[in-house]
Amino acid sequence: MDKDHKTNFMKKIIFILVFLNFINIDESYAQQEAMNTQFVVNKLFINPGYAGYREQAMVTAIHRSQWLGFKGAPNTQIVSFDTPLKRNELAVGATLWHDKIGPTSRLAVSGDFAYRLRLVNHATLSFGAKASVELFQNNLTALNLTSDYYGQQDESFMTNTRGLFLMNVGFGAFYSKKDHFIGISCPKLLRPRLDKKSNPGYALLSGKQEPTIYFTGGKIWKINKDVSIQPTAIVRATLNAPLSVGIYANVIFLKNFTGGLFYHYQESAGLLFQWQFDKQWKVGYSFDISANALIRTNYGSHELSMIYAMKSKKKRIVYPRYF
Repeated sequence: MDKDHKTNFMKKIIFILVFLNFINIDESYAQQEAMNTQFVVNKLFINPGYAGYREQAMVTAIHRSQWLGFKGAPNTQIVSFDTPLKRNELAVGATLWHDKIGPTSRLAVSGDFAYRLRLVNHATLSFGAKASVELFQNNLTALNLTSDYYGQQDESFMTNTRGLFLMNVGFGAFYSKKDHFIGISCPKLLRPRLDKKSNPGYALLSGKQEPTIYFTGGKIWKINKDVSIQPTAIVRATLNAPLSVGIYANVIFLKNFTGGLFYHYQESAGLLFQWQFDKQWKVGYSFDISANALIRTNYGSHELSMIYAMKSKKKRIVYPRYF
């Protein structure tokens, strides 16, 4: 086998291993939520308690192209909306997202509801609930397996899943103050099967969606009137999967420019930039590379974000919303 064939062969092996982690075939469990390095501008995706935090109606759009140059690499699009309701005691939100990795694709919509408690010193504690419905599809027969090189067949990859709807519910709590926040959430509590009972391979497959718990936190340190430092952290915990820890170190300049570095332990490392170019519009970009063996198989990941803040009838917001 020549060098090019060996490289392609190894890529296929790596892809199948990664794919197995996402779809949970034969008792293999791993994190299934779409990766989003700019969660700092889209916390609603993982925490319904975040709804209404910015005190005005917000629309956020994110596109992520992961592992460029890697065939079948993840590709994700997210659009979310949230707004506080009268008196800011209640808030609602909604998210539409699409995620594709290899032969697997998911299209989902979720709704969020939050109850917000006003505490002393401008602190807020918000409790949120999320309900979602997801269209899951799986084209396993399109995969080129390593076993194919030896004329073998794997029964686990001989059936496809079409039009499977997955219902789920989740919760979240979000505490925020002028200079810091803490959040805990689980956007999907249930464990639905990832195959239809009518499929011939139903008895062979035991894949399920596994709940992922998120712990988030961040703080603002003001250096002077023009410069602030914003460290942020996210921890993701999924049953029978390695703990995922991400750390962000951003600098905010003139309240309009944000730039910094981030690192997800043994997953990825990259840089992030955001620009608030007027009172309503904010754009962001991040680039990251794999911090593991996958670095040899792709050219990194790119993520674009755009936020639109609708005009508010409120005369003023008490303090800037950095989170």
